[in-house]
Amino acid sequence: MNVNSNVGFPRWMTAEGTLDLAELPIDGILKQAIDPEFERFRSACTLLGSMAGAGRREAGLYLIGLLGFYPSDLQRLEVIAGQLGHFPHESSANALLAEIRRVRSSNTTRRYLDRLLRSLADLPLHLVKSGLEILAEDTSFSSNMRAKFRNCCERIRI
Repeated sequence: MNVNSNVGFPRWMTAEGTLDLAELPIDGILKQAIDPEFERFRSACTLLGSMAGAGRREAGLYLIGLLGFYPSDLQRLEVIAGQLGHFPHESSANALLAEIRRVRSSNTTRRYLDRLLRSLADLPLHLVKSGLEILAEDTSFSSNMRAKFRNCCERIRI
């Protein structure tokens, strides 16, 4: 916990002038993440991803919830998926894998599916290996997609 003895600094500001993500209030960020304006949404998701990466589980869980809040908005889903790669938790891996199963591959969805795979590659191998191996053997996916799943599993750092 950051104890900031400097008068005039909020508790989430360090003496060096940087943000302490463990202390940063989250309520306003959560409201911003459902803002109709895309840039406000994107900014909130980026901050939630940073907070999740710094150990704030509630931020990561909120990002997972946003996948269900915007089920057909590929632009927003891509932003959310990009930030889930910073949340090294089983629930994040499961949500990303579920999205791959949910979203049909097409020219329209290809960019989003690639973003999902990049985020999975950012997570620890033990969280995603079995899920990617199952997808790589699933014949309901094209041979090209199955090759992408195998490649993703091989790229993950141990």
